Amino acid sequence: MRIHKFKLPVMALMMVCSLLAEYSSHAAVINAASCQFNDVSNAVAQASPGDTVQLPAGTDTWSETLILNGVSLNGAGTNATVLIDEENRTTTYQMISLYPVAGQLTEISNIQFQGGTTNTSINYYGAIQAVGTAGTSWRIDHNVFNGLYAKGICTYGNSFSVVDHNIFYELTISVSDNSAFPNDGEGDVSWSQPPTYGQNSSNVLYVEDNYMTNLEPYVASVGACDGAGGARIVFRYNTVCNDCFNNHGTESGGRNRSERSFEIYGNTFTCSSSAPFYPLYAAMLVRGGSGVIFSNTATGYNELLALRNYRYTLSYYSEWDPFAGADGLSPYDSNSPTLYLSGVSSGPNGSTYLQVAGANWATNQWYGYSLLDTNSELFSPVISNTVNTIYYMGGSNSTPSLVPGQVLTFNNGDNFQLHYVYAALDQPGRGSGDLLQDEGLGANGILVTIDSALGVAAWPREALEGIYCWSNTLNGAHSEETSPYPGLQEGRDFYNDTPMPGYTPFVYPHPLVGTNSLGGGGTYTNTPPNTNSPPSTNSAPLPPSNLKIIGSTN
Repeated sequence: MRIHKFKLPVMALMMVCSLLAEYSSHAAVINAASCQFNDVSNAVAQASPGDTVQLPAGTDTWSETLILNGVSLNGAGTNATVLIDEENRTTTYQMISLYPVAGQLTEISNIQFQGGTTNTSINYYGAIQAVGTAGTSWRIDHNVFNGLYAKGICTYGNSFSVVDHNIFYELTISVSDNSAFPNDGEGDVSWSQPPTYGQNSSNVLYVEDNYMTNLEPYVASVGACDGAGGARIVFRYNTVCNDCFNNHGTESGGRNRSERSFEIYGNTFTCSSSAPFYPLYAAMLVRGGSGVIFSNTATGYNELLALRNYRYTLSYYSEWDPFAGADGLSPYDSNSPTLYLSGVSSGPNGSTYLQVAGANWATNQWYGYSLLDTNSELFSPVISNTVNTIYYMGGSNSTPSLVPGQVLTFNNGDNFQLHYVYAALDQPGRGSGDLLQDEGLGANGILVTIDSALGVAAWPREALEGIYCWSNTLNGAHSEETSPYPGLQEGRDFYNDTPMPGYTPFVYPHPLVGTNSLGGGGTYTNTPPNTNSPPSTNSAPLPPSNLKIIGSTN
């Protein structure tokens, strides 16, 4: 059954119709003299919001940033208009910064953005940056992102927006979504606001009908999508090859918090048997936030969806990251105040388990507790115990470490403690809570972040908001989400084979995908996948035959 035949709610439909009606039918088209940056910049300077700058066929190298304030940019086709990224990574990042204005659709379409040859350092700020607010709208469509040493698109804000019908041949993230609310750089506002799903999600980022493939042999360095800083995203009807959907948790990004919400459905993920990392471990990797995941097809992966919370096994504490690890002592997590056990290791030096002489524990009585070595300050959740030995995540070949970094080991005589974490800040399956805010640096030079409702550093009382997962397939068989973490529990933090109560997807295609925009002449149109017919196990989706990619002769 196709899942896109849904009606817009009346108010949303009225909003969309009103928005589209405002787009002036008398907008000017200004022709750039060439694809050279100065010629394009001069044409943009002559344009008014709502106008379109038309690029001719040609190839040029850009090292400056073009600013589009409500002005659209249209190429002559992705094999005709080629812009090469040679931005200076120390002074400029973006090839284009897009700022939509109210009442006008701002669009970038029919251009190939190509990686340069001399500047190969990674740009994490995006070849294209789109920054918008409620009441504005933008669309990025029918482009090719070809071997960029940069995230393809980085987005900010809560515009009415869509990224559709693009091709990404990427060396890093294809689309990165950040900070769903204006001036919310860390995601605190988004995490304090109610969820927006389905018919209520018109002002989140939509990524639909794109073809995404990874060019790197190490997939952890790339991703079809990534989200942080309270991002809210809908990722649907995309074809993903040798890559995965992932998001950031509240961990490696420093003070920047996790993605807030996601809706992932109708996508086809294929890991080819020719890929150097085949089979890839998971088609989707979720490290924080909540949402829905349904009607996706994955082939060539070990898992459909992996739930992770890296703070359960690793501390990211720094002067700008006060949250540290979820070891039972961080004030930002929901912890039991009880110290359940302390003692001394009696096992040999370098043990990947904790052995305590004279203990008389019941089998698995410490399952799910947080084990802390107070000498090394390393910690990990307990996964089992015998009468005198505790085993934990990352401690042996049978339970490999889930994040890069040091593995917890015990030396004879090391002191240990057992604490208990009820829930970690922004972990998968948690939702809205109190607003966190920074109070500047403390006397010790460490950033002070407080719960604004309580006035101190504290757990922001985040609500349970489970992840709902249903009707997905992996390698031709029914499959759902899994978690090795005791702190991420099925039936509480996530639900398998269970549609989200009351959920109805937003209208498909996105209302901005239509005749009022420029993208109809693009070189690639991706038909939404039939989620009932997974692709062959050993085959990957092929790019359009007329796409010219780096190193090819066609």
